[in-house]
Amino acid sequence: MRLVRIGMRYLFGVLVLLLGSALPAQYTPPLRGPLLITGTFGELRSDHYHGGLDFRAAVGTPVYAVNDGYVSRIRVSGGGYGQAVYIDHPDGKRSVYGHLEVLAPEYLDTIRALQYARESFEIDFRPDSTAFPVRQGQQIGGVGNRGFSFGPHLHFEIRESATDAPLNPLSLGFTIPDTRSPQLRKLRVYALDGKDRSVEALEYDLLDGSLPDTIRVTSSRIGLGIKAYDRQNAMPNWNGIYGAELRVDGREAFAFTYDRVAYEDTEYLNALTDYAAWKGSSSWYYLLYARTPAAMFWRAREERTDAQDGILTLETNIPRNVAIGVRDFAGNVSQREFVLLLTTSAAPAAPADVPYVYVLPAGEPSIIDTAGMRLELGADALYDELRFQYTRLADGSNGVLSDVHQLHKGTTPLHGRAVLRLAPRRALAAQLRGRAYIGTCDKDGGYRSVGGQWEDARMVTSIGSFGTYALLLDTVPPRVNIKQFGTDLRRAAGFSVLIEDAVGGPLSYRGTVDGRWVLLEYDAKSGSLTHTFEPGQIAPGSHSFELGVVDERGNETVFSRSFRR
Repeated sequence: MRLVRIGMRYLFGVLVLLLGSALPAQYTPPLRGPLLITGTFGELRSDHYHGGLDFRAAVGTPVYAVNDGYVSRIRVSGGGYGQAVYIDHPDGKRSVYGHLEVLAPEYLDTIRALQYARESFEIDFRPDSTAFPVRQGQQIGGVGNRGFSFGPHLHFEIRESATDAPLNPLSLGFTIPDTRSPQLRKLRVYALDGKDRSVEALEYDLLDGSLPDTIRVTSSRIGLGIKAYDRQNAMPNWNGIYGAELRVDGREAFAFTYDRVAYEDTEYLNALTDYAAWKGSSSWYYLLYARTPAAMFWRAREERTDAQDGILTLETNIPRNVAIGVRDFAGNVSQREFVLLLTTSAAPAAPADVPYVYVLPAGEPSIIDTAGMRLELGADALYDELRFQYTRLADGSNGVLSDVHQLHKGTTPLHGRAVLRLAPRRALAAQLRGRAYIGTCDKDGGYRSVGGQWEDARMVTSIGSFGTYALLLDTVPPRVNIKQFGTDLRRAAGFSVLIEDAVGGPLSYRGTVDGRWVLLEYDAKSGSLTHTFEPGQIAPGSHSFELGVVDERGNETVFSRSFRR
């Protein structure tokens, strides 16, 4: 009998061929011409996986429906996807087209009518299935840069209609030339303690040839992490990979692919990456082990039972052959192989001797209640047992109403939201209670608002990360500055102003011309409000514009300006 060694490249190639044979043929691309990818599905983003593909294109480039269906939603907002169209298809999928600068005329007419009727720029319109039928290839809009977009592109998603769970759009079979293998840049070898918490990391460069054939370690429990990127042929962008596999002594120890990432699973990215490296140096590392079974969302629920999946247990002087492979959707693969060797008989590494106040278990709810501060953590808030560091500092600065509470470190992930309650040092006068807010200290030493509402003598809000928090006073009204707003606008297309709040909370606004509500399109990333002149809205002649802007704490600014149209 002849034994044949089946390599990872061959296995990956077979899998892609099998996937490719089942690809639906009925979908066509949302753009004509070459598809230039600047963001891949499953790409690592702050607290979430990227839910679609980003296609680079010039503003106004026509965007087409990828299949027959009907418009199920049109969303207009200052952040997020800006202007987005959602189309439901007969096969149970939903396509999403985000950051659109242009809407098809029939959609725009409806949105404009709703905006003026409701006197609101933001619209979330969900028509019934008969209002806007769509044929494959029908133009629905044009590429833009609206919402939280930082360069013209189309954000395209494909979802399950029933669950709204995003699927990898490459499964639709779009032709995107890709013969480039992903790049494995760095390897991290994490020494884990008896509770599988990382206490030390060795790092190796995978590009300069310095990775040794044998990596010698002194901890009997090891986790591995990689820094890796992918590119397609037509673009220089370093994007996210599609999948990775860890094999030890020829057997799979851990593997993932990004085919489906439901919204309830997306934040588990923080359990599958080196969160401290991301927060500390904006550097992404994929972990080749799961810090909690729930993070293995690509497996069936009944398969997520081994909390140590991917964690390697070593015995002294017994070598373990390790192979790591990463791949893209096209089947291109990069691999590295080495040997792990435990050189000394050592107990599992212990955490660094850092002062702590509480030991908080993973998998159970926890409450910390001290004078002036109460923190409530849900059962899924922590991935590991946490030696919680807490410091309370007095701060008599003007506008600081409570002690400052340092809640552990921002480099430790907090899954979901926690409830935080803070009490002022002394009772507040009634006129000041409405101006109080809970703020978190930013990197520049100032505070930004995380909101808050009074519940008896404490203010309560939800927080998404550990850090430094205090109860503060906001009596500063928002700022309004002119962006483009001359007094003679007879040849202008419109006008725009900039609005900003000192503590970064949400702003509400209302603009009028001669006392009549006027549409101002808001761009959250720049803080701009823009009015574009439309036929029949503002007649030629002299006019008076007035803008009222109110922050989260009720501070108001009124801006007025006369102009000639």
